[in-house]
Amino acid sequence: MAEQDQEAEPLPPDVRLPKEQPPSPFFETKTFRLISIFIYVSGISGLGMVLAFYYLIFFDSSMPDIHLKFPVSIGGHPVQKVHEYQ
Repeated sequence: MAEQDQEAEPLPPDVRLPKEQPPSPFFETKTFRLISIFIYVSGISGLGMVLAFYYLIFFDSSMPDIHLKFPVSIGGHPVQKVHEYQ
């Protein structure tokens, strides 16, 4: 514990640490804000378009045939037409 409480040794005189650079003034402008909003909205819209194309091209929306084997009934009467299986 005592070793952790001690301060770090000072750096030798021939070692220089880089100076911290201030942020560019461009990042504080209204132009940068508008560009970043445009990129954000474009990204969200682009992902929505990709999802829409997926559903249009690849998604299989056909209903499974399980409702033909196990029809839903209300009061003992089937709601849809029941096919007979042999």
